Formats: sequence, structure tokens, C-alpha cells
Amino acid sequence: MPDLTKQKRRSRFEARLLEAGAEDSHAAWGERKSAIIGAMRGTVVELGPGTGVNMRYYAAGTKVIAIEPNPVMHAPLQSAAAEYDVDLEIRQLDGHAVDLADESADGIVGTLLLCGVDDPAQVLREAHRILKPGGVYFFIEHVASPTRTANRRVQRVLFRPHRWMFNGCEITRDTEASIRGGPFDAVEVDAVDRGRGALWVRHQIIGTAVKAAPHG
Repeated sequence: MPDLTKQKRRSRFEARLLEAGAEDSHAAWGERKSAIIGAMRGTVVELGPGTGVNMRYYAAGTKVIAIEPNPVMHAPLQSAAAEYDVDLEIRQLDGHAVDLADESADGIVGTLLLCGVDDPAQVLREAHRILKPGGVYFFIEHVASPTRTANRRVQRVLFRPHRWMFNGCEITRDTEASIRGGPFDAVEVDAVDRGRGALWVRHQIIGTAVKAAPHG
């Protein structure tokens, strides 16, 4: 991952791209986000919230701790939280080492997250550590297209420019395998082909992973 404090121009470009795609994302995933994110109560941790495209889905007054390493994202993130009456706290960290106590989060949100971190398995372990038993981790990720398809070939060609535009995002990761192989229980994943309109990130997954509640 690049040093985000030194990549301000690239980060501003990325922020504009994220905001430009917000309505398309809402059209695709808004109903699911509203149902799952909107039902979260207590303290919610959002990993890598970017410009705050998910703020509209939280219930008014929800306490959200945003783990966002890129300072360029902080101002639009704060504006989005204020618009939707979200009680926001920003921590300039990445998801590999979150400064929260074990089992301190009632819910966790991570959308378009694991494609851009250095160690997805470690981020998943941190999410599991800070989540309370019985809590839900909600995710949306774009993933590698099926092998031997035209879209997979396009992903290979565009791997480097996409990685540059989105500060380290890698479009050919098997993120579903990472989530299923992680520490969570009761993982539910829907694989979705969003069609040609989604270009080289047309293959995406959405789902939830639950941390097991203690027995007895």
C-alpha cells in the first residue's frame, strides 16, 4: 500500500472516483445495505469507509468508528456523517492493527476493503477480534473474474493502472476464499455478476460473516 500521506493528488482523484460511483453503488446494493447496515445498533466499526458512501444507511444517531488511513477522505467522510446524523469518530489507522479493545464493536462494515490492504487475512483477524460474539461483519467486494474469460484478461491488462488509481487496490484477488478461510462462523456469500456496465469489476460478492456466540 502506498504512503497515503504523500499521495494527496492521487488520493483526491480516487475520492472523486468514489463519489462519482456512489449512486451506481446505491442502485446496486442500496436495499441490502439498508437492511443490514441500517439494523446495526450500538458501536459500529467501519473499516476503510473512504468518502462516506455508507453513511446514508446508518440509523440516525448511530455511533460509527471509522478506521480510515487516508487523510484526504476525512473531510468528505465527516460531511457525509453530518448530513445523515451519524455520530462519527475517525481514526487514522489501517485495518491491520485497530486500536480498539477485544469484543468492543457491535457490528463491522467493510465494503471494497480487502482488495486494497496488504494482508487481508490479518484485517479479517482484527475484525473478528474487535467484534462482539454474535456480531455481524458485512462486506461487499469486487473479485477476480472467472478464469479463461474475456473479463479476466481485461483485469490482467488493467491491473497496474487500476492499482494506481485506487491506491493499491488489486482486482484479481480471490477475496471470497479469504473470507471463508478466516476466523468467522456462519459465512454467507452471494456472488453477483453486475454485467458489462460494471466494466472490469463486474464480478462482486456481498454477504455477512458472524462471530460465534459463546455456548452455555
